[in-house]
Amino acid sequence: MAGTCETCGGSPAAPITLRRNVGLLVVHRTYSATPVLCASCADEATREFQKETLVKGWTSPRSALLNPATIAANAFRKRKHRKQLGQ
Repeated sequence: MAGTCETCGGSPAAPITLRRNVGLLVVHRTYSATPVLCASCADEATREFQKETLVKGWTSPRSALLNPATIAANAFRKRKHRKQLGQ
C-alpha cells in the first residue's frame, strides 16, 4: 500500500496508471497519469479517462486503432488496483 488517497485523503490507497487517447485528425496524443487513489476515487478517475477516450479517441486513424487496447488496459488496471486494495 502506498498510503492515503491524493484526492480525498482516504485510506487504503494504491497507485493506478491510467491512459487516454485523443485523436487529432492526422495524429494522436496519449495522456497518462499515475495517482495514488482509494477505490472510490480510482473508480471516478477511471470513468473520466474512459469517457475522454471513448469520446475523443476515434478521430485519427492511429488513435482509432489504439483506442480499444487503451480501454481494455484501463479496465484491467482498475481490477488490479481493487485487488491491491483487498477489494
